[in-house]
Amino acid sequence: MNRLKHALTPASVRSRLAVALMLALGAQAVTYEVSAQAPGTAAWATTQTHAVATGNATFGGLAADQEPVSITVALKLRNKDVLDSFVRELHRPGSPAYHQFLSSVQTTAAFAPTEPQAQAVADYLRQQGYTNVRIAPNRMLVTADGTVGNARSAFRTQIGHFSRGGRAGIANILDVQVPTALSDTVDRVLGLQTLDHAQTFSWHGRMQPVATSNPRPGYHIVTSPDGNPNAHGYYPQEFATVYDAGSASAATNTTAALIGWGSMTNSVNDLAQMESGQGLAAVPTQVVILGGDNGDDSGQGEWGMDAQAIVGISGGVQKLIFYTAGGDEDQGLMLQTINRVISDNTAKVINMSWGWPGCEDSSTGWADSAFQLGVAQGQTFSAASGDNGAYACGASSNGSYGTTLGVGYPASSPYVVTVGGTTLNTSTADSYISESSWAYSGGGISAHEAKPTWQSSLSGSYRQLPDLAFDADWTNTPIVAYFTASSGSGIPSSGYYANGGTSLASPLFVGAWARLETANSNALGFAPPSLYAYASTFPFHDVTTGSNGYYTAAAGRDDATGWGSFDIQGAKAFIASNPGFVSGGSGGATHLGMTWTSFFPANTAGLVHVGNDSTTNPYSGDTATGTALPIMCVSIGSSTLPYGITTDYYDGWTGGTVAFTGATPGSQLTSRAVADGKCASAFGSGWRMAEFHDGGGGWSYWSYGKTPGGLGRFWVAINDQPANPWNTTTGKAMTWTGRTSTVIHVGRDNTTNPYSGDTSPSVSLPILCIDVTGSALPAGITTDSSDGWASGNLAFTGAVPGSQLTSRAVADGKCSVTFGSGWRMAEFHDGGGGWSYWGYGAIPAGTTRFWTAINDQPANPWN
Repeated sequence: MNRLKHALTPASVRSRLAVALMLALGAQAVTYEVSAQAPGTAAWATTQTHAVATGNATFGGLAADQEPVSITVALKLRNKDVLDSFVRELHRPGSPAYHQFLSSVQTTAAFAPTEPQAQAVADYLRQQGYTNVRIAPNRMLVTADGTVGNARSAFRTQIGHFSRGGRAGIANILDVQVPTALSDTVDRVLGLQTLDHAQTFSWHGRMQPVATSNPRPGYHIVTSPDGNPNAHGYYPQEFATVYDAGSASAATNTTAALIGWGSMTNSVNDLAQMESGQGLAAVPTQVVILGGDNGDDSGQGEWGMDAQAIVGISGGVQKLIFYTAGGDEDQGLMLQTINRVISDNTAKVINMSWGWPGCEDSSTGWADSAFQLGVAQGQTFSAASGDNGAYACGASSNGSYGTTLGVGYPASSPYVVTVGGTTLNTSTADSYISESSWAYSGGGISAHEAKPTWQSSLSGSYRQLPDLAFDADWTNTPIVAYFTASSGSGIPSSGYYANGGTSLASPLFVGAWARLETANSNALGFAPPSLYAYASTFPFHDVTTGSNGYYTAAAGRDDATGWGSFDIQGAKAFIASNPGFVSGGSGGATHLGMTWTSFFPANTAGLVHVGNDSTTNPYSGDTATGTALPIMCVSIGSSTLPYGITTDYYDGWTGGTVAFTGATPGSQLTSRAVADGKCASAFGSGWRMAEFHDGGGGWSYWSYGKTPGGLGRFWVAINDQPANPWNTTTGKAMTWTGRTSTVIHVGRDNTTNPYSGDTSPSVSLPILCIDVTGSALPAGITTDSSDGWASGNLAFTGAVPGSQLTSRAVADGKCSVTFGSGWRMAEFHDGGGGWSYWGYGAIPAGTTRFWTAINDQPANPWN
């Protein structure tokens, strides 16, 4: 056995993972084996990819060897037993690991295949003739382009042509195998069958336009997609009233995402048109394409509805990301897309308004490993339960029953929240009255997926669904969404249309949960465990009427509507009054005294955040060149981006340091060389005038440095516009401003022990003091319950023996005496949770560890 020594994370990140895992799991050794045997073909092992069930399909002959087939090889999780235990501890109240979510860097380091393991798979594929072989950034997938012949040789299978239900495709007719040397690494091979495909769960017929001269919220009678002329339609933001968002703030601190396929261009435009038409603030959007955009916009009515439902009920999210398997909806591309969402780890709540047919087979579970990593990271994936009621197997179209009871995938995964459908009953003022089960709300019992621990109170051994239910009834209570005219999607003219299905229910949950995430500093994590644990008192709308063709809605949870929907404002208040929903409670332990550390002990100046604001004008300048302002200078370096700072094209990282000269009239800056020279004279060789496009793009960036007190604006250059003092055409030049002051990052590491202490009180250390001022979180810093924001200032006393800190009052007094009224000893749970947090301040040179308090454990010097 070789101990883990590949892909190690930085010490501060690694320590958090170690504490969470080892405290929770009894310090199990994280190990793996690497076989010395080269992948050969002497011995073979079967993977999770079995022969496709083709009993009711028409065989069209074997596929020719030269036919192209791209594949996605899904790799096995490493240390799966440890991950299983960690996920259980992550949701067990009282556990040291409760809601201590991991970053994507941590999940990759601990649970993804090692670099040698992934590389061995890639090398094997190349040996077998595959091209364009790529390893995913988190090493969970290896993708490649090849042919039927490559697949037949590499995986000892045969591939045939088939047709079923009006769709033609290929399917492997033998189990897929790999050399035994790779059997501990390869889980399954996707892409060898295209006979079955994903379908969206919304109206699939002709889109029905909504005739209205005043498209604003209110009581609207519309014609439903299937022809009901008396449907009660709801514009997207009306759902915030229906489900009582009330005083719950909009989800503006939470990023959401949706996953689909094909082109998202029209759907992004649809959202913008709806926002403009309804007078809503525009939500920032991003499109991430996997597999190339094939221009297919046949799913526009789905993705546009998803986006508008999320934004409408949420009041606006921080950002909405459209992830698309641009080429097709086969399992391989869909898994690549899901894995990208997890690897990015940007979105907290993710919508999936689609699924595979409700006849589960041996392929069920193909994305479970990825979803489980998402759960460990605190992400919630939401899946629509389906539009065929309890009889999902053999259904010919949405809004009809099939021949056999069944559920689909990914709805049946134990690592997603599954949302069924209801029919709404509201007043003419959109006030909630009741809901009943929509006749086609997907629900039932999985035949393959085991019952998760959070469903332990339910009967049987398999996963039951749905978990929740929101409006889905396109006949009686449809959404009214905006769609751009497109022949590919069957939308004849631009305007508002009615739609629905559980494809509406799922994004309604996503937007509602995003509001709750924002209200709780994005600390809620995977939704089902807490919802089930508190189900008896949580403000659910219990649905007790209607059925889905087999299962009847009843008091409590049922397989037609789950627990029902919920009152958003009531849920916010409930969570606030039940802190265990987020914290999970705590246990007790003996102690020494607890200490924290600085994550940047050598950084005495902290970080600065500089950039443009509403005054900055990079095109024609903003400040007369006669004005005297400091020059912002920069020394670009290769320092690693500090943990917790997020960057993109607009908000970057210099990798070095910025500093500021004294005030200089812009008229003295007669050339870039003159400006650069002033920086070099002030700060030394390598320094130059900072530029708008430093930091990887523009707009703003982070850097090491310190903003002088009272500094407002300063000269900065731009290389592709004339807004510089030396070549301005308007008599004005461009300036930037300090977007945030000095910020530092402090917290626990692998020495810190909040349960039994870590440092003898006889040791002399500074006290970490805090002054909570309510200051806003600086842009670009990410926080959660494990890594928060102090909302104020941090400072350090001189070294104090822990034995002198005989009470919390004494410790607080030392802080107030040193720094003034309002200052007190900092606490583990400041910053919105624990583990670590950011605050304004500077770290004195040489300060590495310091005393900090904890309010729910005895690990303080005085007790």
